[in-house]
Parts: sequence; C-alpha cells; structure tokens
Amino acid sequence: MVAESLTTIALLAVIVEVVTNAIKGAMPFIKGGENKNGSRIAAAVVGIILCISTHIGILQKFDIGISQPIIDYIITGIIISRGSNAVHDIISVFDKQKTNII
Repeated sequence: MVAESLTTIALLAVIVEVVTNAIKGAMPFIKGGENKNGSRIAAAVVGIILCISTHIGILQKFDIGISQPIIDYIITGIIISRGSNAVHDIISVFDKQKTNII
C-alpha cells in the first residue's frame, strides 16, 4: 500500500516535470528570474490540476480522512510539484554525466 502510493506520487512528479518543462519551452517568460518563482508556480498549477482531474490525493492513499477531497488534491499537487523539482535535479545530474562520458 505505502509502496504503491509512493510510486504513484513519484510517477505524478515525473509527469509534472515533463509538462512543466514543455510549458517553459513554449513560454520562456515563465522561467522567471534568479528565484525561478515562475517555474515553481507553473509546476504547482500543473500538479494541482493533475491531482484534481485524476482524483489522486496523498491523504486518501494513506487512509487519512478529510471532509473536503479538493483540499487533499491541492496538498498532493503542491507536494508533487516540489517532487518534480527533485526529479529535474536528478535528470540534470544524469545529463551532466552523459555529457562527460561522450
């Protein structure tokens, strides 16, 4: 149960990362400045929309009761948007290693 839930969250984070990068590629002004708030906001919006549309919430996955499921979807969307940043960092490390090998 826990492993399945974490796998779902990780998969959603990867999806958010890919979609956010596509959005940033299409609309470069979203990247933001040094603090990259535009990227974080875009990832949060994508994550929240994804969770609302798929009805996936982390609290629900861990059998934590909540009276308003939308709150669970918003919380989960924010969590996976931050997770997508970690996914991006991991992918960047692999890209750098790939470049060094070639």
